[in-house]
Amino acid sequence: MAERIELTNDEQELFDIIKNHVKTLRDSYRSDSNNESDSEKIYKDMSEKAHELHIKLKKRNFEPKHHRYMLKNRGVPVDDERFYFHIHPVEDLIAYVNDPDANNEPEDSTIGEKFDFRIYTRRWGYDHYTLTRTQNGWTLEGGSAFSAQPVDKTCESFEKTYAEIGITRVLQHDNVSYPYNIGIFFELIWDKAAEGADKEAVQKALNDLAEWISLCEKTVPRGLFEGLI
Repeated sequence: MAERIELTNDEQELFDIIKNHVKTLRDSYRSDSNNESDSEKIYKDMSEKAHELHIKLKKRNFEPKHHRYMLKNRGVPVDDERFYFHIHPVEDLIAYVNDPDANNEPEDSTIGEKFDFRIYTRRWGYDHYTLTRTQNGWTLEGGSAFSAQPVDKTCESFEKTYAEIGITRVLQHDNVSYPYNIGIFFELIWDKAAEGADKEAVQKALNDLAEWISLCEKTVPRGLFEGLI
């Protein structure tokens, strides 16, 4: 753990203010006593003070470090005052001041690892696939008819053409009923792995996703619907 940064008097004053603002906002969320007008004023002052502290630290070669996902999600540069108009980046800033290593990215340990993906199909019973995590997505292989195919983080073709194979085309090939938005879940699993989720956690998440698809397939309505899909 790196040493806590020694703040100047001016910096300490700003730091104390933003910590109090975060506590006030968190307390209001928990008590459900949030006053929109008051919160807006607190957010404005918090973002201004956090931005000011950021700039002061940067000038002393202690530029605050933020998580990669935070930089992506805020949608504005870190030195833009609007960056801190949200409680999460301010909490990142507080964490950084307390420990300059607090926002370091965890090790991505599952690139090249293979994962089982087992889903139920009415056509074949249980089909077994393998997903290998790559630098920019997955490699999908197995099932009833497909060899290894590189796919993106959503487990879909990079080219997005019918000739290319992704998870939804594989499922459609076997008339499998599945949740329409599974792609965002594959992408979330990939991103969580990049943020440090280990192999066991990634496998469990893929198992949960496979079970969700299997449940959709198992609960296809029968009766008058028989033979429709």
